[in-house]
Amino acid sequence: MGKSVTLTYIAILASYLFGCNVANAAQCNADNCLRALFPTPSPAAYSSAAAFCATYTTTVNTQKTGFPTRATSACGKAPARYSSACSCRPTISSTLTSVTPTPTCLPTRPVKDAVSNGGFECGLAPWVAVDIVNTKHSITSPGDSSNFAYQFNQLGPKDPAADMNPAAVYQDLALVTNVPYNLTFRTFFDKCTQSEGFVGVMINRSPVYTIDACDKGAGAFKDNLVQFTPTSDQTNLRFEFLTNEPDAVIKIDNVSVVPLH
Repeated sequence: MGKSVTLTYIAILASYLFGCNVANAAQCNADNCLRALFPTPSPAAYSSAAAFCATYTTTVNTQKTGFPTRATSACGKAPARYSSACSCRPTISSTLTSVTPTPTCLPTRPVKDAVSNGGFECGLAPWVAVDIVNTKHSITSPGDSSNFAYQFNQLGPKDPAADMNPAAVYQDLALVTNVPYNLTFRTFFDKCTQSEGFVGVMINRSPVYTIDACDKGAGAFKDNLVQFTPTSDQTNLRFEFLTNEPDAVIKIDNVSVVPLH
């Protein structure tokens, strides 16, 4: 591959990665210095690098100190390299707060598992989320040893109606009546406090299990096991979230329902 072809390929790749027109940017080189100065489209990394560029490129600069620490190994102390990287810096949305991969797949289930998309790797469906006043749900990353998990957020004081109708997520399952099943799932609580609350498990609207924030410790995913025998072949599995903590974060992941035999 000739030198001109190689440079063209690098320019195209940088344009794809950084969202800027490298070919049209004055004195822009799509090199490791550019990638080190703007490593990802995260607001924190972008803001610090953009602030540096805003002052560094106002005049012809020859300073050889005061460079962003994360870029010095790739850029060295050559002013021209920093000027080059700044001249074609990427543009990201001012409203971007996090970079989360988007699940793109069709929900499937392991053999004998009645739950579809139990790891939330394919988004929400066929689960159904129920949000109430001062709560929201999302599919967040990372999950429990996987890419995604279901996340419940309390955004303010608990709504008085939550005691009777809490926020929830549920799925209808096709089970065999009078056959015992194991329900397993993992829970995450961001902290252990008296007001952090709990996750309740309902089978056909009957409570069968609860776990609160301090039962197994906070800050990591924990195992849960529930054994039950359905009395109907159409079974509604429902997780309910109830907390008095105004900024509580609770997650569930890797939900599975399989017969014992």
